[in-house]
Amino acid sequence: SGIVLSPDRRRVLLVHHRRLERWLQPGGHIELDDATMIAAARREVLEETGVSADEPLPPVVVGIDVHDIPPARGEPHHLHHDIAFRFVAASTDLRPAAEVKQVVWCSVHELERYAVDEALSRSVERALRTQNA
Repeated sequence: SGIVLSPDRRRVLLVHHRRLERWLQPGGHIELDDATMIAAARREVLEETGVSADEPLPPVVVGIDVHDIPPARGEPHHLHHDIAFRFVAASTDLRPAAEVKQVVWCSVHELERYAVDEALSRSVERALRTQNA
């Protein structure tokens, strides 16, 4: 997944996931055409939000989390292993995909407004600390 900071590093990109009915960072699964996990995360960010993560800073791992995904659409219950990379967006223009209910740029100081979980909050904190790395 991608913890995507706005170009001014004051906001983070969130998507409201239709199936899970929660605010999350953009992300998904690695596909056969993805050369690396970073490429998969960058592709998922672009597909879900329309935001290009061709940033001036190299991607950095800012979180690792394992969480439950409930059964749906013929897919059984499973664990999702999420590796979150810090990206900085090239712009704040949004073009949400049909699979997400809504996409927002959230102030990094207002994450509680979107009821994000602790893992996402920690990843955003790490992304902010590593923005000069």
